[in-house]
Amino acid sequence: MNVASSGNKTVQFTSRLAIASIAGALALTLFAFAAPSAVGAETPADQIKAAGAIPLTTDLLDKMDKAVKALGADDAAKAELGTIGKDPNMTPESWAAAVSSKCPKATADFKSANITPDDFAKGIFAIMACAMSEDMAKSSDKTAAANAAFVTANKDKCDAVFSGFMMLSMPPEPATSPASTP
Repeated sequence: MNVASSGNKTVQFTSRLAIASIAGALALTLFAFAAPSAVGAETPADQIKAAGAIPLTTDLLDKMDKAVKALGADDAAKAELGTIGKDPNMTPESWAAAVSSKCPKATADFKSANITPDDFAKGIFAIMACAMSEDMAKSSDKTAAANAAFVTANKDKCDAVFSGFMMLSMPPEPATSPASTP
């Protein structure tokens, strides 16, 4: 991130490369989850583990939604999350611990939503894993199968929470002026 300072104002520029890196990492993760299902192979164990890491409930989904909205309204928290998102060693397993230890503003937003970064991460990855596999509902892992049914039954809200989370890594859109009338 480049920082330009002029007097009392500080302007932050998010590198397009950083955004592309985050998007690329997510795309690879999504592809890794989706590819085996697309070719008819058995669902990978890590995808089943992610899908069943935490039971998805409407209460958890509501807390996740509240956290996404709080984070989305907090530029400092988004900047913190952007910083840890640039770490090339970041994994889904280490994300929550990094947020808890390195992102005080984001951690406060999670706390205000009454959810831990760890439970939030488990929820996001469970939603993603369930959405990426048509066979997850047939899983022998009872939590993963129940979560797949939950994601199907609550598709719109799950999509909104997941999309909101993904939007946290996007730079703000530039303000546009309304069109002038002749």
